[in-house]
Amino acid sequence: MAKKKSNAKKTTEEPLLEKIAGKLGHLTGELIVAKDNLVGMASGAIETAKEKIQNITAKKEVAPAKKAVKKAVKAVAKKTAPAKKAVKKVVKAAVKKVEKKAAPAKKAIKKAVKKVAPVKKAVKKGVKAVVKKAAPAKKAIKKTVKKAVKKASGKK
Repeated sequence: MAKKKSNAKKTTEEPLLEKIAGKLGHLTGELIVAKDNLVGMASGAIETAKEKIQNITAKKEVAPAKKAVKKAVKAVAKKTAPAKKAVKKVVKAAVKKVEKKAAPAKKAIKKAVKKVAPVKKAVKKGVKAVVKKAAPAKKAIKKTVKKAVKKASGKK
């Protein structure tokens, strides 16, 4: 006897949700690294500001110290500006990567929804047909029950 060929396709791909979860995990890791870099830069700027303020207040009188503090704050702000720009660039790059990696998953979800929609319509049609067929039968049953009740009550 000849062997039957099976038409079932073997799928070696990961399920859609697992793919999406993997990509989201990867992107989350990238965002955490960018956040850690930002925190490191910001803490370094705060420490340098504290050191400058301590050095200025220790050496000079109180009135000139205010001016020195303002200068120190301006200097720290100038130092943190490039770091802030770098962080913005990193965040924008990470967001772009997220959007690029999420696009195929979004397309796959849309395809799956399109495949489900005709099936859903067919199910609705089938249910409506069954309900239409059941309605006349239900009426006929009610009529026969009423007749039986009338006959039974009339015989007493």
